[in-house]
Amino acid sequence: MKRVSAALLLVLVCFPLIRCAGQGGSSAPSGLRCEFRVDPADIETAGPRLSWIIETAERGWRQSAYRVLVASSPETLAADRGDLWDSGRVESDASAHVPYNGRELTSGIACYWKVRVWDAGGQESPWSESARWEMGLLSPEDWIAKWIGHASETAPLFRREFSVPKEIARARAYICGLGYHELYINGKKSGDQVLDPGQTDYEERAFYVVHDVTGLLRRGENAVGVMLGDGWYNQRAVNEAKYGWGDVVYGDPRLIFQMRVEYADGSVEWVVSDDRWIASPGPILSSNVYAGETYDARLEQPGWSEPGFAGGGWTPVTLVEAPGGVLESQKIPPVKRMETLQTAVVTNPKPGVYVFDMGRNFAGWVRLNVQAPAGTIISMRFAETLAPDGMVDMGSTGVGATHVEQTDTYICRGGGLEIWEPRFTYHGFRYVEMTGYPGQPAPDMLEGIVVYTAVEPAGTFTCSDPMLNRIHQTAIHTLTSNLHSVPTDCPAREKCGWLGDAHVMAEMSIFNFDMPVFWSKYVMDIETNRRSRGGIVEDIAPGRRQEPGTHPDWGSAFIQIPWYLYLYYGDTEVIREHYEGMQEFLAHVEGLAKEYIVSEGYGDWCPPGGARPTETPVALTSTAYFYFDTVIMARAAELLGKPEDAARFRDLAGKIREAFISRFYDPAEKTFGSQTADAFALYLGLEPEGAAEDVAASLADNVVRVKGGHFATGVTGSLHLYRELSGYGYDDAALGIFRKTDYPSINNLFSLGATTLWEKWEKSYGSLNHPMQGGFDVWFFDGIGGIKPDPESPGFRHSVFRPLVADGLESAEVTHRSPYGVLSSAWTNKNRVFTWKIRVPANTTATVHVPAADPSSVTEGGKPVSKAEGITVKGPDRGCLVLEAGSGTYTFESRVDPDAWRKAQGRK
Repeated sequence: MKRVSAALLLVLVCFPLIRCAGQGGSSAPSGLRCEFRVDPADIETAGPRLSWIIETAERGWRQSAYRVLVASSPETLAADRGDLWDSGRVESDASAHVPYNGRELTSGIACYWKVRVWDAGGQESPWSESARWEMGLLSPEDWIAKWIGHASETAPLFRREFSVPKEIARARAYICGLGYHELYINGKKSGDQVLDPGQTDYEERAFYVVHDVTGLLRRGENAVGVMLGDGWYNQRAVNEAKYGWGDVVYGDPRLIFQMRVEYADGSVEWVVSDDRWIASPGPILSSNVYAGETYDARLEQPGWSEPGFAGGGWTPVTLVEAPGGVLESQKIPPVKRMETLQTAVVTNPKPGVYVFDMGRNFAGWVRLNVQAPAGTIISMRFAETLAPDGMVDMGSTGVGATHVEQTDTYICRGGGLEIWEPRFTYHGFRYVEMTGYPGQPAPDMLEGIVVYTAVEPAGTFTCSDPMLNRIHQTAIHTLTSNLHSVPTDCPAREKCGWLGDAHVMAEMSIFNFDMPVFWSKYVMDIETNRRSRGGIVEDIAPGRRQEPGTHPDWGSAFIQIPWYLYLYYGDTEVIREHYEGMQEFLAHVEGLAKEYIVSEGYGDWCPPGGARPTETPVALTSTAYFYFDTVIMARAAELLGKPEDAARFRDLAGKIREAFISRFYDPAEKTFGSQTADAFALYLGLEPEGAAEDVAASLADNVVRVKGGHFATGVTGSLHLYRELSGYGYDDAALGIFRKTDYPSINNLFSLGATTLWEKWEKSYGSLNHPMQGGFDVWFFDGIGGIKPDPESPGFRHSVFRPLVADGLESAEVTHRSPYGVLSSAWTNKNRVFTWKIRVPANTTATVHVPAADPSSVTEGGKPVSKAEGITVKGPDRGCLVLEAGSGTYTFESRVDPDAWRKAQGRK
């Protein structure tokens, strides 16, 4: 075995705040976070939750107590004084979600903190390194600035000059520019984020962004400049006439800005947006999130955001109304440029037309590097695929419905090399068709800029099968193409936050990325939509574009996603905050039910053969979701101390279960009728008592014999199919689906040129970049790798390890960073010897299922497992030896006979 796996090293590199400790003992806490974030500058919660981890090689390490210090300055904290809060020694093993309980915190205050802990033996750790958080603007009265606007046919520019007479200690800018904005101080852009702020229901809430501008200011004369784009706030290109979306326009672009400058002498000065600002048309002639951007470089005004600028044509701004919603800090990670792609090939299908292939489908834009005479108009159209004649094919981008094409236009200023990127649009594409360039373009004339919400990596997967690795990476590329402050369905044709798409991809996103803040924001998007639409949970959030009516299976996201935040992160606050709305949604679904059967919904969306399910009745999946939501609500009520609600929900769930089995189960055939039906029923425990093994056998038979090794599931079934097959011992059937090369299969998509997952399994004008089809990727972690959270001890405080055993897969390795540290599972299965190295984070425990034909053959670290430190042997179960393990790194070895393994799983 390797000492440290490559995948685990990658995770540790990705998270430099998780520092390695010495051998044993109580190490200093690390990985300090406030409200799930590292050093946030915009906390709006009175008692923010603090978390830390312990990195130690000591097995079975448990925290027995902690002490948190929070100070108003780094100097005070360095002196081991907490003038804002000194928790004292608190006898507790809590190391996540510890609420601040000190002095009342005011707007803008900086809080510096550190923590030390004691282990189970009472040994005290060193202090952690310091971390910090800052409070945002906590009340509407904190906003002394005015909303301003400017009547302009282009993306307007705003500016104001001001003086800084003294030495600066700290400066923070708070800005909300709708739809999108960029902030400049003294000619330099502040921050590396793009497409700020994130999309919301602007009549309910709008995000302000906090910038640390201390380093951009200088003593003497200064200038602030802001450029505005339409974004989602003023999205006019696709509307009622073009797509039947109704009134999707909130208003003309507008801006509010205030900057707090703290001087070294303790005095404070504010620079705010008001009627003293001036504005001008800018070089962006038009910008739209669907139609693209047009930029005339001849209209640039060099120095427009610097002091002393003397350009003409600037006029006073107009004071305008606020958008109507509450101003909230943008807590989600910003959208950023995350990767740069080089052009793979350039073709010339027609005279004057050049097509750039960026090598893969993605979301973002291109960076143009061009030298051409002033006034040269270069047009770039973006598409996911090519027509037979080599030209771009716009069909999959939704042009038939939106009646707009993804097009960027750049008008050259002339005089040398010009480098340009759009600011206020993004596209879903692989191919770029360029016209208007007077010459033969080189491949490096365009670079692909991959753009998405900058969520941190939280997991890795790799295995011995290159095809599985490719499928996993394809699922990741599809997911990141659809993270743009909301979880979108596709980056080209709709860009909408469909609730059904969200809940089927939520778990796979959590295993791969750090998602608690992102998903919490989206749950609030559902809530704000609900508020503005009379309490109805509609199918899309946020935004005004809606489909007629509401579908209970899609609306289930409002209950499921808070559950996943609890299950994977131990976050109860999202459930507490949304409990009333979740309860109202469930009551709405109950009102739709007839004898506990819900017949409305989209069903098992997009199985092979088309969008609508044919093998699985909509009533089956909608009723199953009804049951799932009710079970979650019973658990939520228990967590919140509402026993009467919990009892009522448990009673309702029991009645739904009875109705479901009576209506859909075929006792003669021992099946619910389809792959999706059987898999979903098994996942939820909706099969009759004692029938689970029979239903699993029917499911496997349908896959292997009836469908020839293929899946027949839509997005609902695909999420659960592989889990349930492998959970009942049909690992080889589950794995075999991914190895099929004919239709329907992911490999068949690859043969058709796919580099991301398609909306449909057939070549059509559906989207070619749809993350809902990637929900299966969760199984790569909790099935192949075998790492699962425990609902009874959420947030991976207690984990369950149970890996896959299948023919033809010799090794696999997964890692996941939990709130308590990195979990890992790396196994090899060769010559009937199963070698497995796992890592259980400090201050947590795990139940470990070691595959073993003969439990007596299991060793740990070369010793009989019964003598291993930190382990308690529970006994054999379904072909495994079950162990309870404290924290630490363990290496198991056992004998595995495939036939004995299958028999032990209860396979029929």
